[in-house]
Amino acid sequence: LRVMAFGALKVLSFSNVGKTKMRSCGALSLVADAMRKHEHNPVIQSDGCVILGNIAVNIEDDSVVSISEGGVEAIIRAILNHPDSLEVHEAACFTLKTLASSAENVALIRKNDMMKDALDLAFENHPQDVGKNIFTLMLAL
Repeated sequence: LRVMAFGALKVLSFSNVGKTKMRSCGALSLVADAMRKHEHNPVIQSDGCVILGNIAVNIEDDSVVSISEGGVEAIIRAILNHPDSLEVHEAACFTLKTLASSAENVALIRKNDMMKDALDLAFENHPQDVGKNIFTLMLAL
């Protein structure tokens, strides 16, 4: 049921109306909390990363809102808790790259102690698939 709910939220997060409503209802922290509670479910982790990334982007002015330290940690933990999952690594690295368009998010990503280990792990296991996003993220940091 949780996987289906995250799938529905993922679909809604692609719509500007959906993401605006989700943002106003506190979905950024709710999704991060759900990711923490279900950290061993790779579908919830990859969908959660996509949802967080989508909600953070404001299509109207192409800006990125800041998310919480807990949101950044949930994304980084997703990589570490699923060392062999290409889907989780792709979603997490793309989301971190997207979030790094905001100075506030850059500061949160930089100060996370697990960030380097997570990015090293993702690159080591899937260099062709996540390398470009990691490189772009590192340039922003």
